[in-house]
Parts: sequence; C-alpha cells; structure tokens
Amino acid sequence: MMIPEYTSEKSNPDAKIYFVDFPGAKQSVIRIGNLYDPSDPFEHFAATVANYKLGGAFSSLLNMILREEKGFTYGARSGFRLNSVYGSFSASSSVRSDATQESVEIFHDVMSDYRNGITEDDLQFTKDALIKSNAREYETLWALQGILQDINEFDLPADYLEKQQEILSTMTVEEHRELIQKFIDPEKMFYVVVGDAATQLQPLEEIGLGEPEIVAVN
Repeated sequence: MMIPEYTSEKSNPDAKIYFVDFPGAKQSVIRIGNLYDPSDPFEHFAATVANYKLGGAFSSLLNMILREEKGFTYGARSGFRLNSVYGSFSASSSVRSDATQESVEIFHDVMSDYRNGITEDDLQFTKDALIKSNAREYETLWALQGILQDINEFDLPADYLEKQQEILSTMTVEEHRELIQKFIDPEKMFYVVVGDAATQLQPLEEIGLGEPEIVAVN
C-alpha cells in the first residue's frame, strides 16, 4: 500500500482564532503558531537561537510578562520544531479563564514587537546561555543516539554540531531580526483557544483578529 504524500499549507494568509468550548472551564489553554518549509535544518537551528529571548527560557519575554508580571499562568513559552515533513513554530500557555483575552493580546503584541529586533546585549546573553547549556547537552548515550538519528533523518554532515556552534557564535542582531521577520508573524498565525465559550468567546472578537470560529470536538 502506498503511503499518501503529506501536503499542508505552510502559512496562514491571515490570522485566525479557533475556539474549542469547554463549558465551565476555570482555565483557558492557548496555542498559537504556524508551519514552515523544513528544507534547511541549519536555518531551523538559527531560528531556535533567535527565539530564545522570546520564549525559549524561563527569563523569556513571554514568561516574564504572563507569569511574573501579570500572574496569569505558571508558564508561557514558544519554540520551533522540525521533522522531515514540516517545520512549526508555536507559542503556548494555560491561563486563568478571566485573563484569556488579555493573554492572547499579549502574545500577539510581544511577538509583533519582537520582530523589530533585540539589542546587542540581549543577543550576547542568548549566546552565552546557549553555549553553556550545549556544553553538557550531548554527554549521555541517549543524546548521542539522537545525534545519529538527526544525521540520518535530515542528511546532515558529520560535523553539523560544529556548524551549529558557528551559527550561534557568529549570529548578528541583523541576522536575528531577519530570522524573526521570516518565521514569526502574528498576523499570519493560527490562534487556538480551549476554554469556556460562554464567558470568553465574545471578548476574543474584540482583539481584531476576526471572528473566532468554534470548533466542535467529539
């Protein structure tokens, strides 16, 4: 039997909110993101570096605002994932039900502002943090097995870890901004919210991302 070829739109032409009703929910689950072409694993790695300040660490902008400043959640994050079929970016959190609208607005606004770029100091902090974490990332047999799997799946050169380190250490603020401009556009993302429609659906209509579409889940 032939396995059908996977096809999917790599981007959403306009932002769209999808709402899954969970009557009486005291929290709302927020997932925001889009797909992209996975043809360049090294560009995917560079994008992961570029995301670090946005949502790749506890001290990231999204977590600091939604958790530490607002107290809406225990954690907020964003990141990139890649396989041989597609790449994806996602930003996510679970927030108090009454903070749903403001949280979606914060995600949208923080990502929009992040497209303007970060400072040299922020980029250097990112480099220092990732270099330190990478130093111990490949010490276990499980990690080494993962390296071999990545080499096989993405047809990577044997020295791809060195190439990743080079990408990390030489990235400029302009390269960082170009990556964010390319991969993170909140005006072209899918916004999925699971929560109490009776109290949270109407406020989402006021955000300016169009009328939310209710998705039935059987």
